[in-house]
Amino acid sequence: MMLSFLFRSLVLCGLIALVGGPPPAAAQEAAPGDTLRLSDVVRVALERNYQVQVARNDVDIAANDYAVGNANFLPTLSLGGGYNGTISNTRQQFISGDPQDVTGAQSTRYTADSQLEWTLFDGLGRFATYNRLEAQLSEQQADTDALVESVLADVVLTYYDVARQQQQLRVLQEAVDISEERLRIAELRREVGSASDLEVRQAQVDLNADRAAALRQDVALANTKATLNRLLARRGASTAFDVTDRIDVDRGLDQGALLAAAEQQNPTLRRARRSVRVAEWEQQEVRAERLPTLDATLGYGYARSESESGFLQSSRSYDLTYGFTLSFDVFDGFDRRRRLENAAVRERTAELIVEDVRTQIQADLTSTYTSYQNRLELVALEQENLDAVAANVDIALERFELGEITSVELREVQEQFIQAESRLLTAQFEAKQAEVTLLRLSGALRERIASGP
Repeated sequence: MMLSFLFRSLVLCGLIALVGGPPPAAAQEAAPGDTLRLSDVVRVALERNYQVQVARNDVDIAANDYAVGNANFLPTLSLGGGYNGTISNTRQQFISGDPQDVTGAQSTRYTADSQLEWTLFDGLGRFATYNRLEAQLSEQQADTDALVESVLADVVLTYYDVARQQQQLRVLQEAVDISEERLRIAELRREVGSASDLEVRQAQVDLNADRAAALRQDVALANTKATLNRLLARRGASTAFDVTDRIDVDRGLDQGALLAAAEQQNPTLRRARRSVRVAEWEQQEVRAERLPTLDATLGYGYARSESESGFLQSSRSYDLTYGFTLSFDVFDGFDRRRRLENAAVRERTAELIVEDVRTQIQADLTSTYTSYQNRLELVALEQENLDAVAANVDIALERFELGEITSVELREVQEQFIQAESRLLTAQFEAKQAEVTLLRLSGALRERIASGP
């Protein structure tokens, strides 16, 4: 029986695989050894990142709240019905002197009614409420845009950090190769009597140190890949993937254009401006309460009664009711004035927050742009240093093999090469950090990534 169950399960899984194919989440996972492109990483992050999904749910809630019904534009209709029953024992004494006793008499009553209510005028408060809901939706959309830009910045920088760590690992592996060659040459020189055991042992010690550094770098690379998997919501995904090694930095960013774009597109600034509008419409809602409210009502009712005792055996009625109600709050203990003053204070606070956010963005963008320019210059300088040191390594190996330099001198050249490549990678990554930060502050990061390769 167990074999039969297993066979049916395997057949069912096979049919699902043939008809439906793999689940969407599995289709997005990278196979071991694959190279992830930045565009694919960004797409997966926008689809699956948990913070992005939560923020989009908040936008959906705000969009549902932005409705004419929530602003009290539409009438309300209620329906009701009821059933009541009574069992009574009655003794009646008539003038003629004849008594009448009724025991266990039943009476029933059925009712049904409907009520339509509609506010015809409320001092234009509904329009203010509707506009406030729209402003709150824009607030939430701006919050979501800010979070998406922040998540994208984290994803992009983590992606390029993986690229930097990969290249750093290759640098250390190159150092291991050089140390292995140095050890081989030292052993050959010892065989011919031109090198001592001390020199060979020192070469072995340096080789082991380079191998240990490569192992530590491999762990650091795996940790960075795990961070990228977390941002992509890839639980349990393998870190056996690669990314594109190149860290290309846009050298054409202009500070004036970035500041102008930030003034219009920065989501934090847009959110602050929408908060001002929310406070303005809140004041309009309170002011509307100073005017009277006119409500219209329309109702229809049905009732039927049946009784086994009394003078009336049954009755039935149909009722149509209608009317208008005009209400006006003459005095509310100054509560309306208090709420209006608080709304005015909130508006002034929102305006101050707008100016504070604008100043902060300008300061951050200016300082980051200075860092961006310095990092570009540093990349050029470190590239020049690396070209010179790389040539020195080849020359030093040849001279070491010929016995023209010592093992210590070769090691010094080798360390200079490792440090030069590491500094270049760091400078490239820091320049990329500054570029991504500038694009995020200007509100153009998502657009730039979407238009990229």
